[in-house]
Amino acid sequence: MTKYMVFNVGCIECGVSSNVVGLFTDKAKADELAYTLHDTHGWREGGQNAFRVFELPEQDDVVAEEYTKPYVSPFNDDEE
Repeated sequence: MTKYMVFNVGCIECGVSSNVVGLFTDKAKADELAYTLHDTHGWREGGQNAFRVFELPEQDDVVAEEYTKPYVSPFNDDEE
């Protein structure tokens, strides 16, 4: 089942927080909420806010390939 996340993107320059607003199985409901919140909460905590809908990938899986491999530091931690 496809799920959609409504996400509040805050303002990094203004220090406005970002938040997950909700999860939905109906994209139309998610889009409607994001649209409504833009009108009612587009300016919050002294800064701009955007409300976006993202389709969520399958659960229990890493979807960004760069995180599937072990991290190698660009710095040699063995040398002092």
